[in-house]
Amino acid sequence: MPEDASPRLSFADAGPLLIAGALTLDRFANETPVRESPGGAVLFAARTAEAFGIRPLVLTKVNREPLLFEHSYVDGERRLRLEHPPRAPIGAIDVPNGWPEPRTILLCPLIPGDLDVTSFLDRWPGTRVGLLAQGLQRRRLDDGSVRVVGAPSPALLGAARAHVTIFLARDEVARWSPGALSRLASRAERVVVTEGAAGARVINTDGSESRIDAAPAEPIDTTGAGDVFAAAFILGLRAGVVVAGRLAAAAAACEVETLGPAPLPPLAQIATRAGVIL
Repeated sequence: MPEDASPRLSFADAGPLLIAGALTLDRFANETPVRESPGGAVLFAARTAEAFGIRPLVLTKVNREPLLFEHSYVDGERRLRLEHPPRAPIGAIDVPNGWPEPRTILLCPLIPGDLDVTSFLDRWPGTRVGLLAQGLQRRRLDDGSVRVVGAPSPALLGAARAHVTIFLARDEVARWSPGALSRLASRAERVVVTEGAAGARVINTDGSESRIDAAPAEPIDTTGAGDVFAAAFILGLRAGVVVAGRLAAAAAACEVETLGPAPLPPLAQIATRAGVIL
């Protein structure tokens, strides 16, 4: 039976699902009037889990002053500025004692120092992990502006383990040297590079590659689309990489057609859009 025709697909067994990362306040400086919205990869990932019928365990911290990301565009290029950076990282030590052992983990660092990724990997070395790695590839300058580093960071290389799927965006790997992506993938379960309307690339640990086509969409707000894609892909892996890719693309398409971290459609609607039979 074809992989995408498996009867009665269910993703509830991906839970318990632990999502760890910082919540943010996102400010969109180019909009009139300036819009502010709750944000952070952890929030978009939680919305995705909700659509998949999973109630996630969300581990976060709230500072007295919110972690504020200002988004703007200059000559078509997105610029980020960060105010009120976190004072201490979130770590596995912060997981409450009464929480169940996770079967799936989503790690959502946004900036160096906000999430102790290694502590989670060391505590659960055999658990499936999705690492939304954007925060490991950033640095904050003295004026608060955020820049993407031009090579795999030591933190990213240290997080590349056999049970970890790493998600990065095209602009985060654009300046890497030839072969860097394949070398990173050889240390991990796989690396997925999202490319917006062009879909995504999957680089496997053996160096082989495949593509995921984007689902057609009429974008309103692309913020969080990569986070939704990553969360849907990890949750969808129970049905195989092909189904996971289709569901991820469809979920991301649903996300860009809404403003901010609004609830996603139920899984049945996402699956229909993906051409996947539940």
